Amino acid sequence: MKKSPLIAVFLLALVSWIGNLWVYEKNQLPEPVFLSHFIDLPLEGGASFKLSYLENHRGLHIVYVEVPELPYASVNFLNKNRYAYQNYQSVLISLEQQIQETDPSAAPLHIKQARAWLSDGSSRMLDIGDVTLTPQTKNTADRSLFEFSSGGTSNQNVGYTLVTTKEDLILTGVESPYPDDSSPRMKLYLDALSLEQEPGYRTSLQSGDRVEVEGLPVEEVSFPVAVKKGSYVRLSYRLEDTGTNTPEHKAAEKYNRIEGAVRVKAQASDGFKDDMAGFIRYESDLSASDIRKIVQTRRELP
Repeated sequence: MKKSPLIAVFLLALVSWIGNLWVYEKNQLPEPVFLSHFIDLPLEGGASFKLSYLENHRGLHIVYVEVPELPYASVNFLNKNRYAYQNYQSVLISLEQQIQETDPSAAPLHIKQARAWLSDGSSRMLDIGDVTLTPQTKNTADRSLFEFSSGGTSNQNVGYTLVTTKEDLILTGVESPYPDDSSPRMKLYLDALSLEQEPGYRTSLQSGDRVEVEGLPVEEVSFPVAVKKGSYVRLSYRLEDTGTNTPEHKAAEKYNRIEGAVRVKAQASDGFKDDMAGFIRYESDLSASDIRKIVQTRRELP
């Protein structure tokens, strides 16, 4: 009879241990996983982009990352954030000077996987999303229709690029590589105004880190638009996380990191063409709940 309390304590400890082990295993990734990236950048020396991934605290770790399409790229591990069961890690892929020798007429590089070398000595190709690197055409005329004035982003997923025009020109349209049906949804706004009109939110960005989007939605702009020399042209964006459960977004992909350029196409009176580039940067602020959803999704894959 005296053994009964001891047996009960032992059984409770055993049940508790099994329960903790079950919870631990349920929250483990089968293997390290890259987040989904949308990156669209020039293929040129000095360019760089970040790839982020999740790995468990224990078990397999990524010790090196290789992008086969970029044999001259250097790889440097950056920040690491610790969650309950996983680490969030980023690596910086930097293009070396040799890349400048790439033929500008070559086709863009489309990269969807990277090779991860793991702590057990093995390696495997892992999905990274969509990375496009495009060789740049040289401007032999040494001429530009725009002069950069200012730009910025805020922690509210809003940003802008502001330029002044160096000649009379016509804006002919806007090109964006970002998929229309992806999440977060990107909204673009365009505005053209004279130098006498102060583009007011330049100062608000410096106080409170807040950017107010101004201008017309791009889809409402009636191109072509004539703009006089010495005017402001402003391209701004807002990234709206609409989620993927709504009917129109059921098939959309959730990008955790976005980096790319939106181009406003322009033409001078003599036919010379130039682009105004607005750079977009976005990185998800992943919560503990987001991490759990990623882990659950990966564990459910066959």
